[in-house]
Amino acid sequence: MYRGRIGEPTTDDEAYGYWLFVVGILLGIAGLLLFYFSPDNSLPRQLGYISGAIGLVALIVGPTLRLQLTRRALILSYLGAVVCLAGVVWFTTVYPSNWAGPSGHTGVISVYLLGLLLTAVGAVVAPLLTGRREEYERMKATAEAATEEAEEARQAAEEATETATRATRERDSLTEKLATSEATREEMTTVLDATEAELTAAQETIAAAMDSKATFEVYTDKAGKHRWRLRHRNSNVIADSAQGYASRQKAMQGLRSVQSNAVGGGVVVLPAATEDDTPEDVPEIPAEESQATYEVYEDAGGDYRWRLRHNNGNIIADGSEGYASKSNARRGLDGVQAYVPGAPYLTLDPVGFEVYPDAAGEFRWRLLHRNGNILADSGEGYRTRASARDAAERVQRTAPDATTDDGFEVYEDNAGKWRWRLKAANGEIIADSGQGYSNRSKAMDGLERVQNYAADAALLPVGSTVFELFADAADEWRWRLRHRNGNILADSGEGYTERNKAIDAIQSVKRHAPGAETAE
Repeated sequence: MYRGRIGEPTTDDEAYGYWLFVVGILLGIAGLLLFYFSPDNSLPRQLGYISGAIGLVALIVGPTLRLQLTRRALILSYLGAVVCLAGVVWFTTVYPSNWAGPSGHTGVISVYLLGLLLTAVGAVVAPLLTGRREEYERMKATAEAATEEAEEARQAAEEATETATRATRERDSLTEKLATSEATREEMTTVLDATEAELTAAQETIAAAMDSKATFEVYTDKAGKHRWRLRHRNSNVIADSAQGYASRQKAMQGLRSVQSNAVGGGVVVLPAATEDDTPEDVPEIPAEESQATYEVYEDAGGDYRWRLRHNNGNIIADGSEGYASKSNARRGLDGVQAYVPGAPYLTLDPVGFEVYPDAAGEFRWRLLHRNGNILADSGEGYRTRASARDAAERVQRTAPDATTDDGFEVYEDNAGKWRWRLKAANGEIIADSGQGYSNRSKAMDGLERVQNYAADAALLPVGSTVFELFADAADEWRWRLRHRNGNILADSGEGYTERNKAIDAIQSVKRHAPGAETAE
């Protein structure tokens, strides 16, 4: 109770002394009330004397215990309290019948005053002795700290010596191996050069994917065949599969073949075809075999979830929500398999304007923070993506300089929620809060965030889904797969210390998720 109401005590005596002081106050009040409302020489009057006498001792001893006392001062205070209690006990035997006699009030009061004197001496002498104790404790703590530091330094020195010895042995062993075989050194150089070349090529491929302005779409045509197409962010289709596939998996294999072979591919101009030319069957290039497995399981709360586990045991993706049934979890998993391959990257640092098509086929924009909150949205749809981008850029220009007197309007809606909207000079509403706030100050906070972030926010195109790359509250990098309707379909499940590691995790999911089998 002392910790919760007052604070952390330095010693147990500090808490005990406080409560003893409180008891002394209560006993003193009770004694005064009994004395005032009781007749002379009555039992209530006797109880009032006893309560007041004990309360006075508690009032003195309580604060004394809270001080940093030496053992000698504490014993003296305790002894004084015991003597006072002895006087109180003697009082109960002589009051009221023998109180007026020579062995009555004179002896009782003398014993009680002696106890008070001893208690007071302990309380007065104690602070004079405290300085020596504090100095002793300080010197003792300093000595203990110095001893611990010396021990840590000794251990660090031993570890450094062991490390140096081990490094020397490894160096000697490596030197001996290198000296015995010139061929080994040449082979190692060749392997290192090849590895570096492969790493450079992989980095170039990833960079090209990150800089891409187009997105692969996998869909089913009217004949029930699966096809793919490559759509530029301006909505133009710049490539397609040219043929239908019997299954989505085969369409994905064809798409991956284009992804892996298009970068760096040469250009060959073929001569015009003649009637004698016959096309040859070109075998499909199989996609990389997945090294991961989907697991559908029931969590502790009774919900069904899925996760993608690599063959090495690492979980590389999981569902962001639980499902009421196993079939619903499998449907969520199937949706992720379809969306993962063509989903582009979005980097929110810390916010970005997302331009996306809604369910009605119109284009909208929203200002999204990396924590997932939508700070603002367009409030209406546009016929083309370019119109939505123009509207977002208009907000970028207008919001930073707008005020609540000129541009921004804060109001209370019919449901009692507070909202804001941004109007252009002609009175047209070009942005709104997208959500209601419980009070006006929170709506103002949301408005100020838009003012601060809008000008520097990047314009990010969104198709059906996107991978969002962001830094969480602990400054670790994470990814999440978000549908254009705002729902999060999957997330990384863990944070990464470096941005590149989060990107590698997305690449791993893109490689393994589409073809992974499902285990329950």
